[in-house]
Amino acid sequence: CCVMITIMPPRAEDVPAMSASALACPASLRSLIEDRPAIIVFCKSHSGSRLLVRLLEAAGIFMGAHQNESGDSWDLLPIARYLVTRYYPDYSGVLRGDDPLLEDMLEAALLRHLAGYDPANGQRWGWKLCETTFILPVVSKLFANAQFVHLIRDGRDVAFSDHTGPTDTFWRKVFFDRADILSWRGMALTGPSYRRRPHLFNAQHWLNSVRVGHAALLDLGERCLELRYEDLCQRPEAGLARLHAFLGSGLGPGLGIAPPAMALPTVHSNSVGRFRRQPRRKIRAVLRLIAPLQAELGYPIDEQ
Repeated sequence: CCVMITIMPPRAEDVPAMSASALACPASLRSLIEDRPAIIVFCKSHSGSRLLVRLLEAAGIFMGAHQNESGDSWDLLPIARYLVTRYYPDYSGVLRGDDPLLEDMLEAALLRHLAGYDPANGQRWGWKLCETTFILPVVSKLFANAQFVHLIRDGRDVAFSDHTGPTDTFWRKVFFDRADILSWRGMALTGPSYRRRPHLFNAQHWLNSVRVGHAALLDLGERCLELRYEDLCQRPEAGLARLHAFLGSGLGPGLGIAPPAMALPTVHSNSVGRFRRQPRRKIRAVLRLIAPLQAELGYPIDEQ
């Protein structure tokens, strides 16, 4: 993955108090996007979402002017970091409009994200940012007509796809729902600890991210589709059909193209079941953490 350099905004306590109003999308952007419902992809990192972004872009969806190599929006990452670090999991004040910085931050971020986007051609827009999972109440309120896709993947595979550890407030909340934690299972929350036992930290990251994302289905209802990465790789016609049916009208022809014209890269097909290359003791350790949720989602909980 690319190294992310994030410029944090000023602290909210340094801004003069303002009279609160209900949280809403910045007025300057409404004419640009209000008639084109956003398509928002969220997931645990390393769940195969780069493939999903490519498929959506092939269908004519504008997924952002500035993306990392995995298709995450560089422009919206600071919004997620700010909200999670400062508020998660309680967004009640934000939803009331109490944050004096958010509207200006959001306006600037979306204008950068939408650079080059022309709604006049009928194109829909959206973004993928894995950590959107942890700001869904805010995003759902801001974009009341948005559609959401929660991409999930076998936790055994994700546990052996290294990312980052819970070394700051943002990542500790993503991993554990709290920042006031200094160690976990006898391990310090540091870079060296993560590098010694990445599969355990990755499993915990998967567990919390997927738990939060899966629970959001109850609130989002028909606005959200939960899609399996494995279906896109192993049963692409069925997976694409579900995606097309969910997103409905306003798509280009890309999602209507059946394989092999839309053949998946070999790297994606080979990545299903990659956990089998790992030692059994590591797989067992991962399963001890994730097995209940893994089973609830319909994934196997064996070592094979």
